[in-house]
Amino acid sequence: MKNNYYNVLAILFFINASVALMAQSTYYVATNGSDTNSGTATSPFKTFNKAVSLMTPGSTCIIKGGVYNEQLIVNKDGSAGNYLTFKAAAGETVKIKATKYINGWQNHSGNIYKTSVNMTIDERFRNVYHNGEHMDLARWPNNEDNNRFTVDCKFIDSGGSNYFVVPDVPNFDWTGGLVYYIGGHSGTSWTRKITNSNANRIEHVGVNINKWPFDPHNPTILRNGHRGQLYLFNKLEALDYGREWYYNHETKTVFFQTADGTKPKDNSVEYATHKFTAELKGDYIRIEGIEFFGGSVKIRGGFNIFENNKIIHGSEGFDNLASTSAGVGESAIEVLGPNTIVRNCIIDHSSANGISVQNWAKAHNSIIEKNTISNIDYLGIHATPIRSTANNVKVLKNKVVNSGRDGIYVSGDNCEVAYNDVSKAQLINADSGVFYTVGNNDLKRTEVHHNWFHDSKPPSYAGTKAAGIYLDNNSKGYVVHHNVVWNVSWSGYQVNWANWNLDFFHNTLWNCGQAMASWVNGYEQKNNRVYNNYSNVGDWFDGTGFDVKDNLISATSPFTDANAQDFTPLTSSAVVDNGVVVAGFSKSFNGSAPDLGAYEFGGTKWTAGIDAIEDTGATLSNNDVVVKEEGIGVLYPNPVKDKFSILFNDTFNFKEASVEIYSILGARVASFELNKFIEGSIATFPINDLNAGNYVVKVVSPEVTSNKIFVKE
Repeated sequence: MKNNYYNVLAILFFINASVALMAQSTYYVATNGSDTNSGTATSPFKTFNKAVSLMTPGSTCIIKGGVYNEQLIVNKDGSAGNYLTFKAAAGETVKIKATKYINGWQNHSGNIYKTSVNMTIDERFRNVYHNGEHMDLARWPNNEDNNRFTVDCKFIDSGGSNYFVVPDVPNFDWTGGLVYYIGGHSGTSWTRKITNSNANRIEHVGVNINKWPFDPHNPTILRNGHRGQLYLFNKLEALDYGREWYYNHETKTVFFQTADGTKPKDNSVEYATHKFTAELKGDYIRIEGIEFFGGSVKIRGGFNIFENNKIIHGSEGFDNLASTSAGVGESAIEVLGPNTIVRNCIIDHSSANGISVQNWAKAHNSIIEKNTISNIDYLGIHATPIRSTANNVKVLKNKVVNSGRDGIYVSGDNCEVAYNDVSKAQLINADSGVFYTVGNNDLKRTEVHHNWFHDSKPPSYAGTKAAGIYLDNNSKGYVVHHNVVWNVSWSGYQVNWANWNLDFFHNTLWNCGQAMASWVNGYEQKNNRVYNNYSNVGDWFDGTGFDVKDNLISATSPFTDANAQDFTPLTSSAVVDNGVVVAGFSKSFNGSAPDLGAYEFGGTKWTAGIDAIEDTGATLSNNDVVVKEEGIGVLYPNPVKDKFSILFNDTFNFKEASVEIYSILGARVASFELNKFIEGSIATFPINDLNAGNYVVKVVSPEVTSNKIFVKE
């Protein structure tokens, strides 16, 4: 009987504990926790995986301060209005690392130390960090200035499809090592495995120099006075300088030389153990307030929110050795699911992209907003701090500085790029833009407005081709208005090949190499308009297919203080009241006519970047091109079946607001009082009774009226 009594007690305890866990909506994780705990604040779990296994839509995982080496993998869904939320505990610092420390260092020779470690990650993504800083794979020539944007290469004499002739190669066998090459054109770089070497010749596995991107980026092409330059790396014999390392995968030994040549201290050196710090595989997941180090974040599901996070060294590594394109997909944040929001994050250091939003993954309807992104694309390939190829993407109020090539790249349909502050692009490459895109046969219906694009020029070896706004090969259907471009070495606007339906209205160009240029290259250009712009240098491109009028080029500044970047007009200056009213473009103005350039005299002194002040006086009148959504962050899903949700911006005032639905012909078919449906910042509305078709959602409040089109299936 006594044994049965205790058995019953044990069963009851287990049942009660299980019920308590099932009833929980908040779980805690801590570095000193245990997965046999209850997951409460005083009895936290040890692993993210344990918390994830118990979470249901609406659950929250609060992560206590500390360093975690476990990947945050979320493989289940929340639901609309009931996110799976993972966030740092209030006031505490949470770091999730894709790295581990290496200790046990012994002297190898001279200032080089070694220790045993099994690096199982793919060779491309092996990395070593010392005191949190990225170290160089052993190389020649050395990175003597400790600046990853100065490529520190050796100019070649000549070469072909599978070899380079280069003087003074260190006298050892480079076979099995790697060669990084950037051509005279300097538009991109590429990397290949070395197959043979001698004192002035490096042979590699070869590329097809007759196909893009190796044409024109190969040693047979003379550009900018040279045939390209290279560095050699990933050989132990090249380890002769501080901050260099090498890994022998056969003996499982890592070799390292610190900056001052001393023995590495314990827990000062760490190596990459996996490529991703976090993978969001489900829908409706929210990640807040977490620091990620040494690995990327992959967002595979839809309707996910990633905000107020920090990613340092998100995607490090060398180029794909078999690549036949000019870029790679790796990014600090890979957005591979639709309706994703990346907001208020810091992304610092990535050898490839910062944030990528991928069209092939159908990552449409996403928002990239108020992020600070720096030190991106050390490879000097077609990679970008913000690189989006998906449709209906908004890139808003970001601050971007220091990139090897483009500043922002957006090539999808129906996108908006607005109020971004982008500078110091093209630190390695040329023939690019602070804003850059490549087109095709589609009218993109994309708006680029109220951005600051500035202070960009290539290094001396690459020439001068750093444009402000570059709509490259076959770009069509862009409206470019109210941008300020200053201190770029090439064109303020550069347009190439078959350009159709491009509009450039009310932009200010200051100290560009020239105002506007185009490489037509035998293509047809048509229906392009250039109105109400100002530049202090150069000419406007006025070829066939371009209507150019009511613009001004004058070396005399009409602005308050252009050299201090105050481009507001002076009273009665040459830009005031000298514009034309543009059909289909609504712009409020003071005086008898609109002003030229990006600012209206007496109008909003708008700014760009994460704390941007928006201009209230300039919009497009055709809502099918651009819908102003001052209150709406995103509407989802779209198309809709039985219900849809609206995620509102944090500053939206819900008081006295309503949501109305209209047929495409203008008949109101439904109306909702917003405060009856709002939960947090998300409201969900049933539309079971609506027939299939196109509808307009109108959000109406005392402050703003916003429209959004959706499709009912």
